[in-house]
Amino acid sequence: MKQRVGRALLVLSALSRAAAAQGQVAQVHDRFADLPEARLDSLYGPLLYLMHPDERGIYPALSVSGKRDYLRRFWARRDPSPATPDNEIEEGFYARVREASRRFHEGGAAPIPGWRTDRGRIFIRYGPPDDVLRRPQAGATLPYEVWKYTRGMGAGGRVRKFCFVDLTRFGNYVLVYADDAAEASQPSWRLLLGREAYEQVLRF
Repeated sequence: MKQRVGRALLVLSALSRAAAAQGQVAQVHDRFADLPEARLDSLYGPLLYLMHPDERGIYPALSVSGKRDYLRRFWARRDPSPATPDNEIEEGFYARVREASRRFHEGGAAPIPGWRTDRGRIFIRYGPPDDVLRRPQAGATLPYEVWKYTRGMGAGGRVRKFCFVDLTRFGNYVLVYADDAAEASQPSWRLLLGREAYEQVLRF
């Protein structure tokens, strides 16, 4: 534990010096100053989708004041306009987290917040899809939906496609196919869908 805390303090100190050198610290809006620990923890959770390797494993070992400082430095590091009081990247990120939590929460014995689901993760990372193919029907094929992103297709851009399957038929969708290197596809996704649905996904 002492080693983890020591490493956390070293990383926070380095981040602080880097932010100060860029004139960021004084400009960042301190939205974390009066928040209780439970709220700080809820803001920290989704950051796993953005973290650099040197930012992982630090936060849980910190005191409440240390957690506030961690969140300040985390967003100062990503502020595109440090001379202004607002951080557009931070605001956009948490807006997508709220929307993902509203739209994609899943039930069952252990309810899953929307931001922690596969659909929520993709929504937070890439925003709303440009086109969606939904097949919620029961039958020989499991319910599935495909999200397609066509933004940025000009000069070297390409379509991103993500296929989610409701393996339980209770609305709990799992990512089984992605043509994006940042996301892994399940080797058996073709068998899960069946030939007709598989071909439809490829044509979409």
